[in-house]
Amino acid sequence: MAITTGELVRSVAIMNDVNGSQIENVYHHQYTGTPDVTESAYLTGIEAELSAMYATVEGQIPNTLTPVEIVCDVVVFSSGKVITVRAVGTIAWTTWAGGTGSGEGLPQGVAAVVNFPTSSVGVVGRKYLGPFGEGAQSGGVLTSAAQTALASFAAAFLDGFTLSASTLFPILMSTKFAAPVGGLTSVVKAVMGYQRRRKAGRGS
Repeated sequence: MAITTGELVRSVAIMNDVNGSQIENVYHHQYTGTPDVTESAYLTGIEAELSAMYATVEGQIPNTLTPVEIVCDVVVFSSGKVITVRAVGTIAWTTWAGGTGSGEGLPQGVAAVVNFPTSSVGVVGRKYLGPFGEGAQSGGVLTSAAQTALASFAAAFLDGFTLSASTLFPILMSTKFAAPVGGLTSVVKAVMGYQRRRKAGRGS
């Protein structure tokens, strides 16, 4: 099936670390253009978008972290919860080679953090990126190079990507309003954060 105007797509970027642990980062976009976009075109487009985003921070990520695949689904809010409507598909993540940093990675759960305030007061998205390498921080504070890289990552994310002459901008799935919220901006956090372990199939 094609992706039609107004539909919301969740993309899960899946990576493996040196211990074989699976890392998932979750992103949402809304297609508002015409004509409809084929599922294969969407998968190719989101792979290119995520590869460009992660390329901005690859030097902060140990070279032992490798991309695996990207899984996409059309989702909606139902009774205040995000539910899957249908699968868009899965694409092997081959257009990004993974981290290029040397040295050990930071402990599991320790992550760089970018906040994404929205146009709705009190609704703020948060993205945890990890594992970064030990050299990306000192005493729990990101180096200036790491902060600059994160700012580039956020800018690439907020720019969205183009399919069928229409740009897909990122959105936040707000449980407060049980609706997608746009108008995102970004704030890079200088202090490292900690992401608690989530249930299987959940990511930041």
